[in-house]
Amino acid sequence: MATTQPTTDARAIVEPSGEETQFLFFSGKGGVGKSTIAATSATKLAEAGYETLVVTTDPAAHVEDIFGEPVGHEPTSVSQTNLHAARIDQEKALEEYREQVLDHVTEMYDAREDTKIDVEAAIANVEEELESPCAEEMAALEKFVSYFEADGYDIVVFDTAPTGHTLRLLELPSDWKGFMDLGSLTKGATPPNGGKYDMVIETMQNPEKSSFAFVMYPEYTPMMEAHRAAEDLKDQVGIETAFVVANYLLPEEYGDNAFFANRRAQQQQYLGDIKDRFETPMMLAPLRRDEPIGLDELSAFAEAVSGLDAPDQQVPEVRPR
Repeated sequence: MATTQPTTDARAIVEPSGEETQFLFFSGKGGVGKSTIAATSATKLAEAGYETLVVTTDPAAHVEDIFGEPVGHEPTSVSQTNLHAARIDQEKALEEYREQVLDHVTEMYDAREDTKIDVEAAIANVEEELESPCAEEMAALEKFVSYFEADGYDIVVFDTAPTGHTLRLLELPSDWKGFMDLGSLTKGATPPNGGKYDMVIETMQNPEKSSFAFVMYPEYTPMMEAHRAAEDLKDQVGIETAFVVANYLLPEEYGDNAFFANRRAQQQQYLGDIKDRFETPMMLAPLRRDEPIGLDELSAFAEAVSGLDAPDQQVPEVRPR
């Protein structure tokens, strides 16, 4: 059976080039290990000398457990030179967004000379609308967008929520504008951030600035879900998949019996299917006995991930026994 090797171009995609901040996104269905892959990639980039920020937008992510250190709403050091991490705190994001919107509404009405408008009623109406689930989503988007404006980083690595949530996040600006502009009292209540949102979408669409990767393990359902998600991202938002990560590959040195030989052969077949469906560079990550915890284990794991190694190292093949 033919073996599948990762395309070495994946290294060039992951490593920043040029003077502008680069953005790297890892997405996929829940349980495929994207948070670990994102943290591992960020650790490797920081070790290579790049000022790196890793951000999780997934409420279910366990990035604090992965680094073994507290990770807050704002970028904080995780005891690794050049490496900071952040996790969007939904409650804090909503509090910040409420304050931003209400300040904007107050300033807007203070500047008006139309005395027929009941300003207190208008503000009360906006406050009521800010209790909606859409406001929580919009608050998360505002915080997400803010990381595109973070200074001092060569690369920002995003550990995103499952792709459906990511697509919803990117659709929010137009939905929320219509929601907040339903009546004359609230018209114009949201700050004029349309240009900022457009800039973020354009940045994500630009392969010179951003790379979007799907993480999966080599089985049929994760592969097909990732492929459908990649097609949706391309069709709905215009974002192309830059590379894929095949995770949880059975190591050669464990399970020397017929069962594991069959599993390896099955994985090898799906690696070929993934390569054919996505037609992008591929990174390969082995299955570990346990999840890497802390910077030392993440660094060691990075050495085992094909496509994150140094350019002059031999890229290992994945072979069934």
